[in-house]
Amino acid sequence: MRILIAEDDSSLASFVKKGLDAEHYAVDVSNDGEQARAMAGEFDYDLVVLDLNLPRLDGVTILRYLRTRKPSMPILVLTGRTKVEDRVQCLDLGADDYLSKPFSFSELSARIRALLRRCHLPAESVLTVADLKLDRVERKVERGGRRIDLTGKEFALLEYLMRNAGRRITRAMIIEHVWNLSFDTCTNVVDVYVNYSTAQVDRKKVSQLSAAIQVAFQQLGPYPAAAGQVPAEINQAAPAAISPAPEEIPDLAALRKELGQALAPEISRGEVTLRTGHDGLIISLKEAGFFGSGSAGVKAASEPAFSRMAELLAGGKYNIRIEGHTDNVRIHNAQYSSNWELSTARSTEMIRLLVVKYGLDPQRLSASGYAEYHPVASNSTEAGRALNRRVDLVVIGRHQGIPSPGVPPQDSRENAR
Repeated sequence: MRILIAEDDSSLASFVKKGLDAEHYAVDVSNDGEQARAMAGEFDYDLVVLDLNLPRLDGVTILRYLRTRKPSMPILVLTGRTKVEDRVQCLDLGADDYLSKPFSFSELSARIRALLRRCHLPAESVLTVADLKLDRVERKVERGGRRIDLTGKEFALLEYLMRNAGRRITRAMIIEHVWNLSFDTCTNVVDVYVNYSTAQVDRKKVSQLSAAIQVAFQQLGPYPAAAGQVPAEINQAAPAAISPAPEEIPDLAALRKELGQALAPEISRGEVTLRTGHDGLIISLKEAGFFGSGSAGVKAASEPAFSRMAELLAGGKYNIRIEGHTDNVRIHNAQYSSNWELSTARSTEMIRLLVVKYGLDPQRLSASGYAEYHPVASNSTEAGRALNRRVDLVVIGRHQGIPSPGVPPQDSRENAR
């Protein structure tokens, strides 16, 4: 569900947003009254948390406006005004609840859940497609009577697809709602995030999630792959690599030599390795060199090295599969609730950078998040775990070189599981 926080205190708004993000809501923040009114009027928020003391336009005026335009939108007033007269005025104007500052976040969260239960009709709070049921308030998903445990992003994606069943939606619409980003480039990031459900991560869970998302996609229309019926048995193999036409498959020996020269400092420090796999040349970017712990963004200090690599890749018509990998130490922070979600976020961030900043053709890129399921070293030691925390860019081609000493080729990863 999507919530708007209209609050002029930036630190307080950040605190509330962080708490609601952790509870898997999609949250927008506005520190300005006029902007808050425009956002609430334009978007279909499930709930608005409204401060009264906003610059440029006060909360009472916004409340009056929303009650004439969107009478059913739940509004919780969160304010420092404690007088009974203020509370009575807001409730008479149509506020659904009123909470004074200072407040406990646990109480705010409980009041939000109560409002969502009361203000959503049963048909709106429980979405159903075939035998798939999603409870938007209780945040539960069942298929055929069996519970499916989803991460926040999985739940948000599935909810959005089911809410828009029968409508034609775009990738940009999904990215804006599920990721709270503005993204107008024609990449296949959305397809990537849907297709990761068939990756070999957790066999039992992915079977259910894959079928669930396929059911939802069958109702949408814009994606041709959704036209078929949901299979009785879900194929558990890892996603197929890109299959370019034979004339497009390049010889990667020259590319490997150029990368070796351009990334020599990083290779010498063990931050990058180049090796050969079944599909082609593997450029392995280690977490220690390129990513902060538990973060998907490339470190500022590593941007020059990433740029050198990206410019070489942009110079040729390469087909590239980007794979996110982790060790087997479970992650859970405010942003990512699983190793798999972190590995997927890193691989999709690579897509975004390569397309938006370096101009690579999005049709030549794909990505997957594999979490800890494809190690290249033992997870029993810190050195081995450090090797496993990586993002691999697999450049598809005819490269037939010899794997680096001591590093197993990519197609032997299955034996290391």
